[in-house]
Amino acid sequence: MSTGFVWIVGAGPGDPRLLTLKAKECLEQADVVIYDRLITPSILAFARPTAELIYAGKTPNGNSQIHQSAINELLIAKAREGKKVVRLKNGDPFVFGRGAEEAEALANAGVPFEIVPGLSSVFAVPAYAGIPLTDRRYASNFAVGTGHCADGKPLPFKKLAKAETVVALMGVSELPKIVAELIEGGKDPRTPAAIIEWGTTPNQKTVVAPLAQLPEFAQRYQVQPPAVLVVGEVVRLRDKIAWCERKPLFGKRILIATTEGQTESLDRKLGDLGAEVIPLPVAKVAPVNDKETLSAAIELVLQGHYDWVVFTSPQGVRKFFEIAWQFNADARSFASIKFAVIGSSTGKELQRWGIRFDAMLANCTNGELTELLITQSIPSHETISSRVQQPVSRPLRLLLWRGHGTGEALAQLLKQAGVDVDEICAYRIVPNHLPSHYLTALLKEPVHIVIFADAPSVRAFFTVLGEELVARVLQNASTFALDFNTAQTAAQKGLTVSAIPEIDSLAEAIIQRLSKPNCLSKVEGN
Repeated sequence: MSTGFVWIVGAGPGDPRLLTLKAKECLEQADVVIYDRLITPSILAFARPTAELIYAGKTPNGNSQIHQSAINELLIAKAREGKKVVRLKNGDPFVFGRGAEEAEALANAGVPFEIVPGLSSVFAVPAYAGIPLTDRRYASNFAVGTGHCADGKPLPFKKLAKAETVVALMGVSELPKIVAELIEGGKDPRTPAAIIEWGTTPNQKTVVAPLAQLPEFAQRYQVQPPAVLVVGEVVRLRDKIAWCERKPLFGKRILIATTEGQTESLDRKLGDLGAEVIPLPVAKVAPVNDKETLSAAIELVLQGHYDWVVFTSPQGVRKFFEIAWQFNADARSFASIKFAVIGSSTGKELQRWGIRFDAMLANCTNGELTELLITQSIPSHETISSRVQQPVSRPLRLLLWRGHGTGEALAQLLKQAGVDVDEICAYRIVPNHLPSHYLTALLKEPVHIVIFADAPSVRAFFTVLGEELVARVLQNASTFALDFNTAQTAAQKGLTVSAIPEIDSLAEAIIQRLSKPNCLSKVEGN
């Protein structure tokens, strides 16, 4: 068997969106991910559900379920099995980590590897707290040290005190000693200082005080590792430029139960508002009919056989145009066809393919769409409530392009109204097998909001997670749905769900549901 490959990857300081593109690419390819304690769970969502996830974290006191030498041996062994391995480390693997030791072990074993740098918490965490390390008015240099030195070496902070800004990592347990050394090295006891716990994550907490009083306040406010200490006049700038903790969804985890690849725009919107978004692909699209059946139906569309094509989901839109484009079709090919969609997300997916819908309904059971389709035609700029007076001279011919288990009620309504309906069941949405270790890693922290992207995802959510995990996830979470049908399905499962199809409106509703006073944390000493 050929030798595999190891990437030693920096995951950044915690916020999943600070992960580099290269790191994301590595995770998407990995057969095995060996990750540290401080890795944000939602970062692991970039790995394939089939990837083997191995926890190799150390506690703040240095204890570990797996010794460093064993981690080195594990990397070598997995690579020799021919697997692609990601060694996922917090921050940057070469800054106060053991990335170099692991790379050396791989080199000695003849295992090919690559280093993927990550954003270091040295500067990223202070930035998220509104504290620059340099500013021409306050500091033109900075020094960095660690509160945990190998083999009993003395702490370096007496020497580092000469720098205008001093940063310390892994220093919570040694904070009194670090402060004492800085003052002994020449720092004014009144120098502004900040300690930032779990920086760039929903748990970020910042305590600010004069240097001499910082250990007292850190203890009072129960600051825990991981934390970054910043000492210097630059800390004063936080009053004006702190930004992350002022975002409306700062500190909130939002789980989106979805079908694979469905909610990127929603993820981005909620992330921009400060939330940590955890996409959970509980469902996936599976084929139903053979390609010949689907292709034959699309050929009829291109020949002008149908007056209307109706899509019931974004997945159906994608499947339709993936096949249609193989016929060298483009938007012009459908100039004589009218398109109707169920739900705003389906409409947006249709627009991504360069086509505007002529009618849209919120759900599949509303007779309003039937009433519209049996009239002659309407200008595309009019609303769904528009009506025309002239009846058609022949039955409308309509292709209902739907998924298995969806759209049957709509088809029945249309047929009862005299519409000539051809139904194509183009796909199935089925539960996506997610290994227990993957779910455990992703859902180890409580979530505040659960969003269901579609009705199949509601059903799959209960199937994939199981009763016990569902109860734990939903225990203190508010629930939302992206359309009426999804809310109805959730209600059948005993959930109270608000249906809000528009992303901006959904974001605003979540903000209102979670509204709270500004949580910017600052402690001033006497």
